Amino acid sequence: MLVSTLAWCFLPYFTLATVTLSDPSDIIPPAIWAADNAIVPNYSDPFLSVQPSPIIAAYEFDGNNSTSIDHLSLSTFENQTSVILAANGAELNLSYVNILKEGYSEDLIEASFWGFNAAINVANASTAYFDHVNVTVHNGAANIYAYGTGTVIYLENAWLYSSGPVSHGVYASGNGTVYASHVSHYSGGKRSSSFSGDSPAGYVHISDSTAHSAGVGSATYYALGEIHADNVVSISENGPVVFMDGQQKAYLRHCDATAGLLGGVALFSSAVRASGALLSVASSKITTLGDEMPGLWFGNLIIDVTLHDTEIVTASGVLIVSNFSQITQDFDHYADYSEQPNLAPAIVNVTVSESDLVGDLVAYNESSITLALTSYSNWTGAAYAGYGNAYFDISLDSTSYWILTNTTTVQNFTSEDATLSNIYSSGFDVYYNSSAVLNSYLNGQTLSLPGGGKAIPSS
Repeated sequence: MLVSTLAWCFLPYFTLATVTLSDPSDIIPPAIWAADNAIVPNYSDPFLSVQPSPIIAAYEFDGNNSTSIDHLSLSTFENQTSVILAANGAELNLSYVNILKEGYSEDLIEASFWGFNAAINVANASTAYFDHVNVTVHNGAANIYAYGTGTVIYLENAWLYSSGPVSHGVYASGNGTVYASHVSHYSGGKRSSSFSGDSPAGYVHISDSTAHSAGVGSATYYALGEIHADNVVSISENGPVVFMDGQQKAYLRHCDATAGLLGGVALFSSAVRASGALLSVASSKITTLGDEMPGLWFGNLIIDVTLHDTEIVTASGVLIVSNFSQITQDFDHYADYSEQPNLAPAIVNVTVSESDLVGDLVAYNESSITLALTSYSNWTGAAYAGYGNAYFDISLDSTSYWILTNTTTVQNFTSEDATLSNIYSSGFDVYYNSSAVLNSYLNGQTLSLPGGGKAIPSS
């Protein structure tokens, strides 16, 4: 069951500020598949860089042919076997079709990266049109999987339930693309995100949908490639809203998302620190439930973030973390240097517009956060180092406001209001680097701030 705290209406049937939405776990109780969901993924098998073959399915559609199926129920109980495979330029149309998949994957690497054991596997420049499909999978299997350059799935009106590890709902890999709308998904297994891309890239567009993931390491969105979400209500009980590994992109618009583990987002590089990552959140709300969970967490990554008309609600009081760290293989905690020595400081650049943000900025081990408040934005919070040295740049345009909650040291401290009247200090001070070029407008002066604090130069 999903509980939404939307303060505004996106979907036409929302009429209350707090509403309860159904999801597939209301129909199939997760307790029935508790043993299945308790399976711990084993990723010790070697990664295969070339698509293995054959991919086995109960129903196979191959080559440049078009097939339409409607008002049927299809299933398989075999291990390492899909129910449906459409491959090598095939076109497949499913309408009012029920799919049941049971049977385990013998190799979770093959299941994760190549779609072995997925209920529906569309691969290798094939095209699929799915309307009103009901897909139930058990024992670790993706619901709907797209693989390969030129592969496109158009999905509308889908009910997706999954149990077991690597049981992603809508899943794209190898430059495959999915356009999905009006999807309701539930997954109970570990590392089973609702809408996912995988190496080398997957492109997932999801709109007007609901998602509920319960397993450890299961996010609403796993971005390897691009995620585009519009008007999606979701909860990740034991994961963040977004996982992202490396130079990927995620766009959330009109979304209400709740996270129960790690952070509202947990974006990182699992290898050498990547640059060029992008997160855009617009007209949305992200809520984190844990007492130590930040709203936005970044590790071993260089990323640009835009927040427009967005609210981030945290129980921890921490808005953004920039860290010399990444996520473990099990997606259940942040790795330190002893677990992964191939790390570098995170560099996080956040541009905020028409948003009211509350919470602190925290950076670790030479990491940095740049926060630019624009277009009638407000921030209530402070900045501090979690460990070692940390670097913060704060800028405000003439329409934006900063309410300090503690004394803060910044490198670059710029305001279009040179009198700094748009900073309410609450009695706290801001120390700024008097040698920084961007601070030259302050002339190295100590200036009084509204509320009793001061802007004080530091060397």
